[in-house]
Amino acid sequence: MRNKSRTPAAPSNARPPKLSDVVAQLEKIAPPAYAEPWDHVGLLAAPSSDRPVRRILIALDLTVEVYEQCRKKKTDLLICYHPPIFDPIRTLVPRDCTPPSLAMELFRRGVAIYSPHTALDVAEGGTNDALAAALGLRVERSMQPGREIDPQFKLVTFVPPDAVEKLAAAVFEAGAGHIGKNSRYTCCSFHTPGHGTFRGDETTHPAVGKKERLEVVPEIRWETVVHQTVLSQAIAALKAAHPYEEPAFDVIPMANPSTHPGMGRIGTLPKAIPLSELAKLARKCLRLPLVQITGSASVRVRTCAIVAGSGGKLALEAWRKEPFDVLITGELKHHDLLAYRAAGIHVLLLGHGESETPVLQSLSARLRQIFPGLEIAVIQPCGVISIS
Repeated sequence: MRNKSRTPAAPSNARPPKLSDVVAQLEKIAPPAYAEPWDHVGLLAAPSSDRPVRRILIALDLTVEVYEQCRKKKTDLLICYHPPIFDPIRTLVPRDCTPPSLAMELFRRGVAIYSPHTALDVAEGGTNDALAAALGLRVERSMQPGREIDPQFKLVTFVPPDAVEKLAAAVFEAGAGHIGKNSRYTCCSFHTPGHGTFRGDETTHPAVGKKERLEVVPEIRWETVVHQTVLSQAIAALKAAHPYEEPAFDVIPMANPSTHPGMGRIGTLPKAIPLSELAKLARKCLRLPLVQITGSASVRVRTCAIVAGSGGKLALEAWRKEPFDVLITGELKHHDLLAYRAAGIHVLLLGHGESETPVLQSLSARLRQIFPGLEIAVIQPCGVISIS
């Protein structure tokens, strides 16, 4: 599950990147389409997309402390893990020190704000992977299958043999025919020979045969794959390139398994250890004042489900399909915790923000590799700041 892709780093003497350049890289690290439907991720505030970015501050939440650091350090871009603007803003009058009001003040000072939130949770090398790495866990797979974020369709039409190449070229040019991760294969289609029949009325002008007569003609069933994002363009290209006055075509939804990572991770410890020892390990690795466990402290665990933040019942559903030894998460609602206890599932609670914090340094390191000339600071929830 590790992110193996490497984006070429910019030369150290290069000009500062524009905000749009940094946003483009953030969207590669954590594609916004990965986010949960209810979430609000991406570029939330942008005084100017062309403004150069020299200083970035990365934080878990937009607090007064974070606001003051942005002001003090003359930050150009705040990457705030939790979106400070979530519900609709009904007034543009800052009234308090809530995240939306602080976001408005930062906007007034020319500071852009970006939030990756659940998109970063799902992404390879993101929140859950960073937590697993901090605890020394080897990630095996996603806890849940990924959602299909780019539905595909099979586009089928029937065309005379001598018109296939022209039609195919037009539909491919519109963006159809891509198969495989990162669209490594293009111009993909399938041809099946057969015969078509039709009879046009007196108002028609058939490209083959005559009107008001039943025609039986050789045709090729031509089919290709089309992503939803270019479906309308591909259909328009098909109609324009098809020699028939009224071309027949089918658009068939495809139910392919998602190739994208899903929510949560399943990881393993190097060896089975008591739950109490795992709790001590987590306290040490994450520098936590305390952790909570439910279940037997002496039970030996090795396979772990990891859900940073609030675990909800996601892991409970996954456990019923493929059991694990312990759930490691930030927090659970009271009745959700009771449900895990009733199922006999051991739980390790780290604290909501505490479980998400490891990704801040991880994200900083990735951006520093891409933009070595930027000043990137990470402010921890406890107020400790590290600058690279």
